[in-house]
Formats: sequence, C-alpha cells, structure tokens
Amino acid sequence: IELFKIAGTAPETNFLFLGDYVDRGYYSVETVQIVLALKVRYPTRVTIIRGNHESRQITQVYGFYDECLRKYGSANVWKLITDLFDYLPLSALVNNQLFCPHAGLSPGLDTISSIDTLTRFEEVPHEGPMCDILWSDPDERSGWGVSPR
Repeated sequence: IELFKIAGTAPETNFLFLGDYVDRGYYSVETVQIVLALKVRYPTRVTIIRGNHESRQITQVYGFYDECLRKYGSANVWKLITDLFDYLPLSALVNNQLFCPHAGLSPGLDTISSIDTLTRFEEVPHEGPMCDILWSDPDERSGWGVSPR
C-alpha cells in the first residue's frame, strides 16, 4: 500500500512488478492477491512477471505454503496460485528498449525473442535458460558462472 501512496495508483500510473510476490512476510497471500487483482482490473496498465519465488519448491521452503495452510486450512489456495505462476511471463520489454527479467541473463539465450521459445508452463527447472532468467545474480566475475544460490 505504501507503494501506491508514493507512485500513485492504476490506472493513472503504469506498474511493472518483477516477481517475488510471496515469501516476504506475513502477508504474502494478500500481496499476491492485490497484484493479481490489479492485473485483472487494469490489464494494460499493470504488468506482472514471474520471479524465482513463484515456484512450488521455493514457496514450500520459505513460507507461502505454510501461510496458505494457516489462513485457509488446506493447500487449495496455494495450489491454485502456484499453478497460476506457471503462466506468468518470464520477462517484460518496456518501449522495445528496456529488458526486464526478474534476475538476469542466460548464456543459453541469444536474443530477447528467444525467451518466447522457452516452455514456461512448468515448475522452474534447476538449470537452463528459464532458471538463469529467474535466478542469475550480478557478480564481479567476468563471463558466466554458476551462482552459489
């Protein structure tokens, strides 16, 4: 809610949300629901992409799964939301100039348009271009390397 006090609200303001809507505190369910509701209400003004926490495995480790069980008494809401995560885009392109992935680049992708060829309707794999886009972090080393995370 603080974001909207500072930036303004849709539809007056465009928003690009870069992922990690869950596993960030006690209100992950409410946070992801607000972001999804904004996307449904203002589809051309709100863009959402998938982050590394939009994953079944990660949410079971970092709290979203437990939060859903605590608040709803079953895993049904968790399952529906994590199934929806599979449909989120892996990156956004602003004004055909600014490439916006959740994390970074991948040596397995030669062009931005090659992201469209990835099979994103699945759990985040442990390696490969989809994993790289969601998990790669900037580093002082030159070239490509395996992330310690």
